[in-house]
Amino acid sequence: MPTELQERATGFLSANPAFTRGEFAAAVGLPEGSATIGRLLKRETDAGRLQRLNGGVLAAGPNSKLPGPFAVPDYVYASKLRPDGVLGYHTALELYGISYTVRYNTVHLISTGRPRTVALPCRRCRIVRPHRTLIAAGETDFLTVRMERQGVSLKVTAFERTLVDVLHRADRAGGRDEVIECLNVAPYLVDEFDCSKVADYVELLGISSVAGVVGWWLERWQTKLDVSLLTLERLHDMLPGWKPYGLRARPGHSALNRHWRVYLPPDAIDTSFEGTDPEMEF
Repeated sequence: MPTELQERATGFLSANPAFTRGEFAAAVGLPEGSATIGRLLKRETDAGRLQRLNGGVLAAGPNSKLPGPFAVPDYVYASKLRPDGVLGYHTALELYGISYTVRYNTVHLISTGRPRTVALPCRRCRIVRPHRTLIAAGETDFLTVRMERQGVSLKVTAFERTLVDVLHRADRAGGRDEVIECLNVAPYLVDEFDCSKVADYVELLGISSVAGVVGWWLERWQTKLDVSLLTLERLHDMLPGWKPYGLRARPGHSALNRHWRVYLPPDAIDTSFEGTDPEMEF
């Protein structure tokens, strides 16, 4: 095997802890289906410098020249499962440093492809589809940002989108209690926040029942996050004609916020509500 080819392969493995066969082939300048690519990858695997994961992801050790442990976060591996993959929900909270549960066993990847669950070294990855309105509008990348972890570029939902997503789908973020705890500290940890983008995203989604819980949360943190009255008015104008249940509240165990016309779990509002009439108004 040419020395130059081997050097390109070694250099790529040293710099990329997670990758696909296609990325490796492009880096060394050979077709993805080339037998030489197969031999190169097999050689590294046999030497203990490379591990084949589920979903076609390949994992290189911290130093591809020396056998060693594979100590890369599962969300890095998950990011390679789909070309259009966006890390979101609880995984995005983790990446923003506002996860309450230290060890959450699911990585969420948003992709327009077929939903599935993939087992990773330490956790599982649930691949979920974006909301249909985003697909229809061609805006599946709306409010996404790039982060780098261990030399790998990750596409992640921006905090403004993550906020709406976890308030809408708490089941994808560890449940109601986890979401409440995370969002109680988020205003103190998020570096940048544009409230108008939150309203833009809710508007794009077109889910009127989400506007109430999002508006309630923004109003609660209006001073800390410098939330404009215009943003709150925009969200209020999106409210539906009925009173939905937010944050997985349910009849008999909820409190109505009159202004935002949404039922919320009492413990989401304030711990002082514990033990009060579950259908109280405030």
